[in-house]
Amino acid sequence: MAERRKLETILTANKLVSEEQLKQIVSYAHAVGIDLCEAVLQKKIASPDAVMMAYAESVGLPFAHLADLSVDEEVAAQVEPMTARQHSFVPVSVDHGYVLLATTKPVIPDVVDELRIIFNLPVRCVICTPSELSAAIAQYYPRGAVRVTKAEPKVEPEAKRVKVPPVQQSAEEKMQPLEPMSEEDKKDRLWKTVAAFNFTVASVAFASLYLPPSWKLGLSFSMFLMLGAIVGSVTALITWRLSSR
Repeated sequence: MAERRKLETILTANKLVSEEQLKQIVSYAHAVGIDLCEAVLQKKIASPDAVMMAYAESVGLPFAHLADLSVDEEVAAQVEPMTARQHSFVPVSVDHGYVLLATTKPVIPDVVDELRIIFNLPVRCVICTPSELSAAIAQYYPRGAVRVTKAEPKVEPEAKRVKVPPVQQSAEEKMQPLEPMSEEDKKDRLWKTVAAFNFTVASVAFASLYLPPSWKLGLSFSMFLMLGAIVGSVTALITWRLSSR
């Protein structure tokens, strides 16, 4: 099997760039942190078609124009728009037992595995020009788009439906809130809890002042305040739990 040629070799062999231009492009690519293919495209030294053909050969993938492939909208709709935009690819078709992806560079293995699971088929990539891919992504995966082609639940005829008895909730489950409390509800719960505590402490304190001596059982005012704090804490806890339902 012949060894795959590097992009630099292909570019110079096909006379797309000169040796001097290649040195300048390599330096530019290193300086701005991009790969050689993107640097050649940015410098516009050769046509995008020629550059991408050379790149496709260097990575061992075929080159094609998206206009010649005819994207199947139903196939494209099976992929999350965010995934397609983030990894720069468009599923073109499902044919001959595999999924064909149009991209400007090989898709990373993790995404390929994800697509293999979605389609239950192997995945193959084809290289196209960046402008073609950008136009296709804008068409099939516009910003803000979400995948809408989800399998609808199958509705069985009434006679075939199996009636499932309702699940009985435990007492603990019934005590749990059905949904998170709003900030307003949380503030209201806190206010009720503090009010319950203060009211209880104040009630015990006032009671100690007006109770007959025989009813005070020898307790001082400070001891009544301590008792009020204990009872108030219990009242506050009950109020907190009831307000959390």
